[in-house]
Amino acid sequence: MPTHAGREPFGYTFYRLQTKREIMTLVVSDLDGTLTTGSSWRGLRCYFQKHYSAWTYNLFFLRWLPRFPLMKLGLLDKQKTMTAWMQAEIGLLRGEPSQALNEMAEVIVVEELWPERRVDMLAKLDKHRQSGAQIAIVSSAYQPIVEAFARRIGGVRAIGSRLMYEGDRLAGVALPINSFERKVENIRSFYKDSPIIAAYGDTISDIPMLEMSRNPIAVYPDDGLRRVAEARGWRMMGRQITLCS
Repeated sequence: MPTHAGREPFGYTFYRLQTKREIMTLVVSDLDGTLTTGSSWRGLRCYFQKHYSAWTYNLFFLRWLPRFPLMKLGLLDKQKTMTAWMQAEIGLLRGEPSQALNEMAEVIVVEELWPERRVDMLAKLDKHRQSGAQIAIVSSAYQPIVEAFARRIGGVRAIGSRLMYEGDRLAGVALPINSFERKVENIRSFYKDSPIIAAYGDTISDIPMLEMSRNPIAVYPDDGLRRVAEARGWRMMGRQITLCS
C-alpha cells in the first residue's frame, strides 16, 4: 500500500512503495480507453456544464465539432488538433485556483472514469506490481485527473499533461501535451534506462510508448493501432466495437 505522496519534478506526483530492494523494471499504461472505458474529456464536459455553464461549454464544443470528422479522415493532423483542443478547453477554466482543479479531477474520476474501469487491466497491473515492477500511468489527460485515478490504484506514478499556474491560478496546459513522442520523453525523464517490460495502449498516440517496451500490448485498440499491431505482431486484448452513428 502507498506510504508516501511526494511532489516530483515537473509537477508530477509519485506514490511511493517502501520496499527492501530497488525496483528496476517498469510497466507503463495509457489511461482513457486502456484502463477505463470512461472518458476524461466527457467527465470534464459534464462537470463544467453542471458547475459552471452548460451554454458556454456547448458553444465551445459546437465551434470545434467540424474538425473531428476531418481529423478522422486524415485531413487534419491528430496531434496538432488535439493539442489545440486541449489548449482551448482548459482555457475555459483559466484563472481557477489549483484546489478547484483538484476537486474537479476527483469528481471526474469518481463519477466517470473509475465506475468504467477495466477490471481485467487493473488486475494485470496488480500482477506486474506483485512481481516487483514499477507502474506508471502515462496519459494525455490533464495531470490532476491522472493523479486522481492513480490514487485509486495506489503505488503508481501519474504522468499526464501538466497544467501551468500563475501563482495559484490556472494559466493553461504545458506544451507539448503528453502524447505521442512526448510520452517517451516523460517516461525517460523519470526512469532513464530502466527496462520497460510491458506497455499498454489503445490508440495510435500510444505507439511511441509501445515501441519502447519489450512486450507492447494493444488494449481494445482503435482501427489505426489495430492495423499497426497486426503488422508488427503485437499482442492485442479485446477489440473496440464501432456502432453506426
